[in-house]
Amino acid sequence: MRNGKFGCALWGCGWVASGHIAAYLKNPECGFIGLGSRREESVRAKIAEFGLNNVTVYKTFEELLDDPRVDVVSICTPNDLHAQEAILAAKAGKQIFLEKPAAISADELDHLTAVLEEYRTKTLMGLVLRFNPLSILQKRLIAQGELGKILLANVDYWFGRDRGSWMREGKRAGGAFVLGGCHSVDLACFLLGSKIAAVRGDCVRAGDWYDYPPVETAQVRFANGAKGVFSCSLSGFVPYTANTHIIGEDGTILNDRFFLRRFAEQKDFFAIDTGVKKSGDVYSHPFPAMVDHFVQCLREDRDSEHNVASAVNSHKACFAICKSAATDGNWIEL
Repeated sequence: MRNGKFGCALWGCGWVASGHIAAYLKNPECGFIGLGSRREESVRAKIAEFGLNNVTVYKTFEELLDDPRVDVVSICTPNDLHAQEAILAAKAGKQIFLEKPAAISADELDHLTAVLEEYRTKTLMGLVLRFNPLSILQKRLIAQGELGKILLANVDYWFGRDRGSWMREGKRAGGAFVLGGCHSVDLACFLLGSKIAAVRGDCVRAGDWYDYPPVETAQVRFANGAKGVFSCSLSGFVPYTANTHIIGEDGTILNDRFFLRRFAEQKDFFAIDTGVKKSGDVYSHPFPAMVDHFVQCLREDRDSEHNVASAVNSHKACFAICKSAATDGNWIEL
């Protein structure tokens, strides 16, 4: 920290990086030190987009990690690089804002979490749905018992668009649920305050754009006894859609619509507008709130409750869904 500000830097200048950069620039306690990527043209594009003057351009990740001015690093590279780069950052003494997923295999994730614990690294996972005002409202209602005992939790992540480059390769993306559906799987765990105990997956192959099935579904058992049905589609003619449907003994949530037993006069669902944009655009995601939260954690010298460790179960559920779907479709215990 210098002059009362945390030195922040970013590695990996793809689409999602814009959300991180904008959030750092907005927070008065952050000083944006520099950025780097494997492709020089992507770095130049971000510099032009944000009018970044007098920032350091790192040619390698090691060069960034060697910069003593950097306290916090955002890792926004392809999925298969996240874990190994986060490990290097932890060993270099940096705090980490890590884009999802944290890893693309259970073994890789276990190695990462062990290193983070060893080096007492503070982390924030890029699971943006946790920070949406609607999600915060839903979680509060469930935690306060407004829905009673939860019986069923169904979530969907649908976003049909042709993702390019490494996202077309299963060995790099990790699978449909790992690449995109992890947002909704993690949100289900977050809202219910329960881990997933077992999953069973299935899949659909569609076209030849992806070398892995872009459509996956799952049956889910939660540790608290609730059941779930999850779906993820990277293909199809469908805009960004993230559904959250939760049925309890005393109430039901259908996205931003609610039906609660406490309102005896209620005859149908009522809606609450929390201002959440139904958009997959990175500029609509709550990155500023995430950075504000992480800065507060760093100020208080504590790890975030939204750290990598908090998302281990939801990650492993995604890995298991992909494995079950790709093999015999049997139940896998977590």
